[in-house]
Amino acid sequence: MQELWFSDWRSLMGAVLHWLAGGDPYGAFTMAGGMAYKAGWYAYPPPTLLLAAPLALLPWQLSGLLVQLLAIVGFERWARRSSGRMVLPWLILWLPLLQGLFIGQTTLLALVALMLAEESFRAGRDRRAALLLALCLLKPQATILAASWLLGLALWQRRWRLLASFGAVCLLLWGGAALVAGPAIYLQWYEGLNAYRVALPDRPLLAPPFGPLLGLLALGFWWRAGRGDHFAAFLLLNTLIYPLSVVYIAVGLAFVVIRWRPDWPWYPLLLSWTIPAVFILGERTADSIAGLTQAIIATGLLAGLLPRLPLPRLATRWPLGTGSSAAHAAPCYNTHDERPAIARGPDGPRA
Repeated sequence: MQELWFSDWRSLMGAVLHWLAGGDPYGAFTMAGGMAYKAGWYAYPPPTLLLAAPLALLPWQLSGLLVQLLAIVGFERWARRSSGRMVLPWLILWLPLLQGLFIGQTTLLALVALMLAEESFRAGRDRRAALLLALCLLKPQATILAASWLLGLALWQRRWRLLASFGAVCLLLWGGAALVAGPAIYLQWYEGLNAYRVALPDRPLLAPPFGPLLGLLALGFWWRAGRGDHFAAFLLLNTLIYPLSVVYIAVGLAFVVIRWRPDWPWYPLLLSWTIPAVFILGERTADSIAGLTQAIIATGLLAGLLPRLPLPRLATRWPLGTGSSAAHAAPCYNTHDERPAIARGPDGPRA
């Protein structure tokens, strides 16, 4: 268990340190403690080397903790503004979120950047939205579809300042990596990605055995609560089709549920722990592992679909847990009339 704690972050910092020492971060490398990694273990885009280099000055345990705390604070602040509820229990009750935090994944941080970018987009803060979009796309497997929707909407609305700022930040990040590390870093990245793909459990969440059922749950949730919200619908689709069948990749579902169902119940999230405890795999096959992963992730969608338990006394005593405050009433995403939107374009409010 101790070896798993911040294991992904430890390998990320190991690749960065290997690069700072003049090595190929996308090839095989060995950390100072003797931990060895195969080629392709580090597959982040080259700009992340520049962004993570200052953190290499700190012990990896401390830098990993700081990054996860930043993600947690961002998640809580975004969710409070979106739903009016405290959402920190999600991090404990829903297994995919806790797993990502425990192994030091950056998925949650990238998704926080994406959601804050959309928030800035709606508020007309184009430069901030552009910066956050450029940063969240450094984790493209979790953000690409929703981020592309925002960029396409900006083009439709002729928000040239946002697009120009986005282009400038991307040029700084991606061009800066080529200047500092040399153009060959992109060839090394390509080779690392090829090695990374070989090691992936490369089936999307919609694949058998339970993928079609998971898709039906997602479709029902979208139909009931999110038909007017294209941005979150793309985030939901992105989560379901990315070919990586691991639990933490489903973190995006938490954002969709909080956005579409501000009065979500807590009890379905607990099932994410019950399922692996009850259905212990006998023979570990690709189908059995994928099925267990899909069943665990389905509990997030159930939090958006199942009714709340009638606990009026608890609701009165703990208003932050009810989402009933009028001041924090979240918009209904089934209609363009009530949801927050920018003033122009196809996503604008109807007259």
